Amino acid sequence: MRLHLAIAHYYNADGGGQHGSLSANPLPRLTALRRVILQLHRLFGGPSGSLNHLQRCVDPVTDGTTDLKITICVVAEANLLHELNDLQEAGAFTARLCQPKTPKHLGFECHHVLEEFHKDYDYSGYLEDDIIITDADFFLKLRQFNRCFGNNYLLQPNRIETSQDLANLRRFYIDGDYNPAASEKYRDSMDLKLCMEHLGEPICFGQPLNTHSGCFFLNNAQAQMYFKAPHWSEEDESFHSPLESAATLAPMKTFQIMKPSLNNGRFLTVEHAGRNFMGLLRSARAI
Repeated sequence: MRLHLAIAHYYNADGGGQHGSLSANPLPRLTALRRVILQLHRLFGGPSGSLNHLQRCVDPVTDGTTDLKITICVVAEANLLHELNDLQEAGAFTARLCQPKTPKHLGFECHHVLEEFHKDYDYSGYLEDDIIITDADFFLKLRQFNRCFGNNYLLQPNRIETSQDLANLRRFYIDGDYNPAASEKYRDSMDLKLCMEHLGEPICFGQPLNTHSGCFFLNNAQAQMYFKAPHWSEEDESFHSPLESAATLAPMKTFQIMKPSLNNGRFLTVEHAGRNFMGLLRSARAI
């Protein structure tokens, strides 16, 4: 499988904000981005090897290694890539210097990067710089879903935060219902329930009121559909803000977005690297 993933990364210590990209402390943002990159290579990159105890050597292993390309889109000096020289020198990613309308529009630049190469990859994907994939079968599950239900549906993962000390909820699904009016005119499948079998268990999907996941992943056929339509290049920022719009609005205009129902929500997840949402509500603490 061939993957091209574009990541929007921005950091400005002079931003004076509470958001991680504007915090005076770069460490959480740097740690998150390093985790994002390393985890992608751990799950999907190569090479792989097996310890041969008898010969006291390492045997090469072909275990489904992916042709993985990661492009990180940045703005001038407003980034932390200089702290990731070890990964860049190892070929873990390619940096792309961009000139977005504003830093919040950086995600739209990722779309242009993906459009350049989409015909060469089985999946073209966009991620915010704190979205971590932890499932080695992530893209196999996406492929299974579209083989069952067709490419007009885009399966989005449930975004979660996880407990660090077991004093809180083990998994916190952070994209609950929020401002349904923002996505109402694009949601045509609210009454539709899709189900398929996975490893002997029924997995069901529905259309959420909150279609945002901080990422999206298009198979080759979907990418061709997406980049032939005008929506991807419009830079429409009307879905909450440019940040959310880059991750969600243009895909939502092109496809009917579905997510795993929460009673089997773990089927497809990505992890939000911070604990911002867990800290918002008392109800997120131990029940």
